[in-house]
Amino acid sequence: MMSVLRVARPMRYQYQRIAVLRIIRCQAYKSVIKSPVVESKSSLVLFKIIKQQKYYFQTTPRRDISPIIALILRPLIRIGAFLFGRAFRKWWAKQSVEERHKYSGWFSRKKQVFFGIMGAFLFGLVLYYGTHIQTDPLTNRSRFIMFDKKQQAALSKIIFEMHLETFKDTLITKDHPTYKKLIKITEQILNANKDLESIKDKQWTLTVVNSPLKNSYVLPGGNIFVFLGMLEIVENEDQLAVILSHEMAHALLDHSIEQLSNGIILDLLLALPIAIIWAFFPDLLAIIFQFLGQTVIDLIHHLPYSRALENEADQVGLILCAKACVDVREAVVFWGMMRVLTELKVEPQQIPLWLSTHPDHGDREKTLNNQMEKALERRSYSGCPPLPSIDPRKRFYALTSKEHETIFKRRGIIPIS
Repeated sequence: MMSVLRVARPMRYQYQRIAVLRIIRCQAYKSVIKSPVVESKSSLVLFKIIKQQKYYFQTTPRRDISPIIALILRPLIRIGAFLFGRAFRKWWAKQSVEERHKYSGWFSRKKQVFFGIMGAFLFGLVLYYGTHIQTDPLTNRSRFIMFDKKQQAALSKIIFEMHLETFKDTLITKDHPTYKKLIKITEQILNANKDLESIKDKQWTLTVVNSPLKNSYVLPGGNIFVFLGMLEIVENEDQLAVILSHEMAHALLDHSIEQLSNGIILDLLLALPIAIIWAFFPDLLAIIFQFLGQTVIDLIHHLPYSRALENEADQVGLILCAKACVDVREAVVFWGMMRVLTELKVEPQQIPLWLSTHPDHGDREKTLNNQMEKALERRSYSGCPPLPSIDPRKRFYALTSKEHETIFKRRGIIPIS
């Protein structure tokens, strides 16, 4: 696939490289200017990806929330509910018996007004939710999104600037061999999937961080971050393409925006219960009750929901790889390798599935293997050259645990004692 390279210098950043491949641009960053809007580094992990082609069901005009407000709204809702409830409890404790009777009587007379306000609030929330339901064109799954494309772009820019500021002193240059390898794989995946409107919608960039951290992710606007430590785990470029495609799939599926949107709605629903807890219980009991409540919500909603999104990204990422003529069988090998590393206690032991945000390595290995026939068909349909006759899955499963350990030591993943 032919590409044209050119250099540009937008006002806010200086770019080392912009590679234009008909529809995409991959950029490496040399220096950044600190974002004046958001500086909280704890917020950096909030997103991995967003923005995508959408179909809208509603006919009434959308009322979308400001991106800046969205970033601060969630903590403000909970903090506000806590402060209000606690302040009310302290104020109530200072009132005399007569004053308490007076206020109780006043509330009794006005309770229909209060219940009416609560009902109107809930009705408005449900109406807002219903008018912001979209269907994802890649999966046909309905989901709640409260941001339009312009707001997603603004939010993406803020998050991108935050990450660039965080890693500005550890970015590698475009001449680094790893950068060249990654730019090639990235271009291969993006160009093979340029039929997707969501691919063309984004300003794709590549940033490589000189860090031993084994991590990679894609931010809202298509900003790909890869840490050098990630390359120590993968055996080949096909496995690296699998990882990048998974993260790109998160972006194409709007997972981060979806999670943020759902989180804001849930926080609005929980604001009153939080305020009531802090209004009627001592601090210690309120802390315990709020912790227990949050734990229940995590177990029955947040964690299963997060695992479902990871599985969805695995499935879509596999198709992205197949269209890019990657040896998709390596996806199974990679997660099998992660499972073995965990069994050998090289990688941290996984917590029970019901407490995890991600599926178990072994479960991902099996799920991807079950999806392999469809992925191989999609690869063949894309006009890709035949795969090697030796299936990497068979080679991997033929090895014993001891042989795996020897290979990991040879690759430097396991230190040689």
